[in-house]
Amino acid sequence: MLDGSHYYECMCHSDEHAIKYTLDKDENEFYVSLFLNTYSNIFKRVWIAIKYIFNYKCIYGHWDNWTLKEEDTSRMIEMLKELKANAKTKTK
Repeated sequence: MLDGSHYYECMCHSDEHAIKYTLDKDENEFYVSLFLNTYSNIFKRVWIAIKYIFNYKCIYGHWDNWTLKEEDTSRMIEMLKELKANAKTKTK
């Protein structure tokens, strides 16, 4: 049984590419939390602020990528199997 939250790190080992999955068994819900990029360079932050003030939106959205490490695949599969099993028992 998988309880609580599980953290997965990207293959690149960047702290900014960490994802937290939480399985709520009572509600049978699967939550995903991820880090949103922040910029420490003052000029980049000012540029983003100016675009925000003028309501600029990128046509592609704000995306990054994350790659599941091979050694974490079985843990992820077990969590998803448990989510699926809980859904079947709640519908009965």
